[in-house]
Amino acid sequence: MPLNSVNKKKIYFWIAVTLAVLVLFGNDGMRSIISQRIELTKLNKKLEAIETENRDLRIKLYNFENNQAYIEREARKKLGLIQPGEIKYKFVEAE
Repeated sequence: MPLNSVNKKKIYFWIAVTLAVLVLFGNDGMRSIISQRIELTKLNKKLEAIETENRDLRIKLYNFENNQAYIEREARKKLGLIQPGEIKYKFVEAE
């Protein structure tokens, strides 16, 4: 029984449908790939933020180890330290 063009089209159609179903749903298929790509994007953004923070911390560490003016400025700002003979002013916001 020879295949006519209509039967060939039906066979090709069902082959295409079967392949599409396998790609989309077999072994979690495309859903798994898409969710993994989304997760990879999130992790890359998180990595970039951590690398930026790491770079900033390394700069601060370098300044604390090598820059006396930086140490003094940070001590004044964070600890409220003053030099002998200086007067510390504290401003209160009006309510």
